[in-house]
Amino acid sequence: MEDFGLNDSAAALPPPRRQRAAIVIIENGRVLMMRRVKPGKDYYALPGGNIKKNETPAIACVRETREETGLNVWLEAGPLCVLESESRTEHVFVAREHRGMLRLGGPELAKLSPDNHYELAWLDAAELRRVKLRPKSLLPYCLALLEGGVPLPA
Repeated sequence: MEDFGLNDSAAALPPPRRQRAAIVIIENGRVLMMRRVKPGKDYYALPGGNIKKNETPAIACVRETREETGLNVWLEAGPLCVLESESRTEHVFVAREHRGMLRLGGPELAKLSPDNHYELAWLDAAELRRVKLRPKSLLPYCLALLEGGVPLPA
């Protein structure tokens, strides 16, 4: 049976891009962030996580927000932006409404240890400018929402 080089081309394919959904929740002029502290790293990211098979980015965003923060969210129509990096695509949504009791949950709570810390934090625009944000390209979008400007187009 002839190979036709199929095995060689499959090995040359890049790994599939990770798909992630994240949420911007604004309350009283502050945005909700997840602080991550682990050896050699201290940064902030929006709550969110990986999109499961057969899940839309919006559904993943609602699910991940509930798991990580305890909050139920209702999304604005469409994503705020879709950010591309080397290894992943991040779909960022804005909560038009949120309800519930804020609390750390899900895998983040289960993985807490002295060397792996997760913390939910509300940051205003000045604080957001001072912290290490991941991905960095989120900053102008978050600042525009916090400062009442029009978010940049996706």
